[in-house]
Parts: sequence; C-alpha cells; structure tokens
Amino acid sequence: MKNLILDRLKELETEHNIKILYACESGSRAWGFASPNSDWDVRFMYVHTKDWYLSIDEQKDMLDFAIDANELDLTGWELRKTLRLFRGSNASPFEWLQSPIVYLDPYNFKSRLWDLTEDYFKPRSTAFHYLGLAKSSSKKGLVDGLMDIKKYFYVLRPLLAAYWICNKKTAPPMEFAPLLEQIKSEKTLYAAIQALTERKIAAQEGDFTAPVPIIQDFITKNLTELALKAKELPAEQANSALLNDLFRDFIKA
Repeated sequence: MKNLILDRLKELETEHNIKILYACESGSRAWGFASPNSDWDVRFMYVHTKDWYLSIDEQKDMLDFAIDANELDLTGWELRKTLRLFRGSNASPFEWLQSPIVYLDPYNFKSRLWDLTEDYFKPRSTAFHYLGLAKSSSKKGLVDGLMDIKKYFYVLRPLLAAYWICNKKTAPPMEFAPLLEQIKSEKTLYAAIQALTERKIAAQEGDFTAPVPIIQDFITKNLTELALKAKELPAEQANSALLNDLFRDFIKA
C-alpha cells in the first residue's frame, strides 16, 4: 500500500505540475487505533512553480479526491494555504507534522515548519477547537442508547488533546497513546479506555457498544471543566514574518 501511495503522489506531481513538500498518514492509522477496514487517509502539502504565484487570478489552493477502490483518501494543501492555516493555529498542520507515518519529506519541510510551532501555536483557540469536536461527536455517536465505537474515539482523542493543551499549553501529540498517558494515574478510567481501544482495533466500521459509565463521566466532566480552563489560556496573534521567509525560500527553490 505504501508503494501504491508513493506512486499516486508522483502521478499528482506530474499531473498538476507541483512538488510535494510533505506527505503523511492522518486518521486512525496514524492515531494508533485503526480498524481492519480503516481507510488510508493521506494528507500532503505542495508547492507550485513560481509563475503560478505571479498570476492575478485566484486559483484553487487544495487538491482532494474521492476515496478510491483501494480505500485511499487523498487531500493536499497548497503551500500558501498551509502557512495561513498554521499562522491561525489550525489543528491539522500541527497534527500532520507529528504523524508517525511519513510518506514524503524530500526537502526537510517538516522540520522547517515544526521549528515555528512555538511562534504560532495558540493554546486557547486550539483547545476550543478540540472541545468543539469532542462535543459534536459525543452527540452524533449516540444512537438508540448505544455508542458508535469509532465515534467514541472521535470524542476521546480531541478531549484528551484539549486536556493536554489546558495543562501543558503546547501542541498536543497526534497519537492517542501519549494523550492517554496523561490520565494513567486514574487507573480504573485508564484501564477502561485501554480496553475500549482494543475493541476499536478489532471492530468493523459501524460497530456499536453500550456507553461505559466511567468514560461517560470523564467526558461530561471535562467538556465543562476544560472549557473554563481554556478561557484562561493565552491567545496572542503572531505576525507573518517567519512564515513569509519560509514561503519565499520554498518558492525560490
């Protein structure tokens, strides 16, 4: 599958006259709890030729495709879009740069951009982003008194990411395991989530489970408490100078 992904990325470079700066796995395979039939969620960042940026016309700033027969889900962001979202502390680029499954990084783009994390990561807005995801998924996942196992982790992962931000004030890791380690001292809760993780890895898409009381209590409590903590987090706006320098370097190259 990795070879198929690499071949497809090379085809995209030729088809669209771009250079892919970085490509990684996102979604459950990168988070550490993929099911047997999980998609391959490939995310990439790319740059056009210099002339593309010297046009007076607005042009499409991303490439996305329908999931194909190989369960391959491909989405890419153009460099300027990537850096604007990074400046705004959008959670996605901070996650992608930490993916444990990297397909391409031929120009050291990952390291160059990650080095600017401290300058552009905004704890408050990102914590509220993750809390919003957790709250939304907690409602959507519950059907007739049962919880979609996949959706359970669409609640727990962002909730634990917000927990990380509120306590550490840094970008949370992408993988679920280090996020879960934060509550290791709460042994019963920790064991319950570990057991649920094992069920998720073995489950098929669309499998449900009865809500786990201790996990539900943790979710309810922290949706409220972390929202209060997030209000106290810093939210400074950084200027674009460092990202402009990086942008120009990759356009020239």
